[in-house]
Amino acid sequence: MSSHAVTGNLGSIVAALLCMAIALMVLAPLSRLGNRSIARWVDEQTLHQLDYISVAWWLLASAVALLLFSTASPELRDQHPAMSALAALLIGILAALLVLLTRIDAQCRLLPDPLTGLLATTGLIAHGLELPPQAVSLSDGIAGCAAGYALLWLLTKIFRRLANDQAMGRGDFAMSAGLGAWLGWQSIAMVWLIASLCGLAVAGLRHLRWRFSHRQDGVAHSEPGTFLKQHIAFGPALALGGIITWIHLG
Repeated sequence: MSSHAVTGNLGSIVAALLCMAIALMVLAPLSRLGNRSIARWVDEQTLHQLDYISVAWWLLASAVALLLFSTASPELRDQHPAMSALAALLIGILAALLVLLTRIDAQCRLLPDPLTGLLATTGLIAHGLELPPQAVSLSDGIAGCAAGYALLWLLTKIFRRLANDQAMGRGDFAMSAGLGAWLGWQSIAMVWLIASLCGLAVAGLRHLRWRFSHRQDGVAHSEPGTFLKQHIAFGPALALGGIITWIHLG
């Protein structure tokens, strides 16, 4: 193995560790930023629970950062160390944002505007600097941001007309736009497909649990659609769709 290859591999390892460290460093400040923006809509107990970040979430943030960076690292080996460090910074922030948006939406069905806005901003900055995923240009990111919001908004409006129900909210549109900014307009449909399949899987599991609990309690199934009236948080599914799509692009 040549000295250049050894140096490149060592640089990639250092940059990956830097990416993980950044994700951990920004996790708490970004969490406070997001929590403050939704404080008016949640009770004190929920807000207190959101303020405390358990070890599992810290570990998840570092793991997501390592996963995202490692799948992009082949494109970074031949870049200047300063650009690799900048990529580590932005990808670390991306990982922290995805974990926090998942956590907050799963707990209180809200996606804070400051976090979804930062998701889109960092994606466009990355493409402006020609950082990974390099298959996506700045114009693709801008188009993905617009399409991620507008098309999901349109689909939700159509669903509301047909089913008289609000399937998703503005936070879902904004998070979709942020993922579109990172992944480009070409990949946003893949994100939605994966997220929708995840949502269907969760709905199916909830249905099975609902049926099992009613059988155990001996309660008649007088309202078989009751479980469907409880909306499922779409943010975690979008985050998973974004991560899988990122890996696919890498």
